[in-house]
Amino acid sequence: MFVKPKDGLSVRDPVKGSPLPAEGAEVPDNIFWRRRLRDGDVSISEKPVTTSVATAKSTTAKNEGGTE
Repeated sequence: MFVKPKDGLSVRDPVKGSPLPAEGAEVPDNIFWRRRLRDGDVSISEKPVTTSVATAKSTTAKNEGGTE
């Protein structure tokens, strides 16, 4: 699941020990993160959509090839 910390809160990842980034992160759906959700420390969020340059280039190359 993808979660973001609530504004002004610092929530540490129990495995990595580092704070959850403000833009959010993919975390396991386990009791720790479910408890953070219930307590209001984090909220479930949409994963940001990013397109990689390699994917965009390969799609463009396929589209420009045309059909014979």
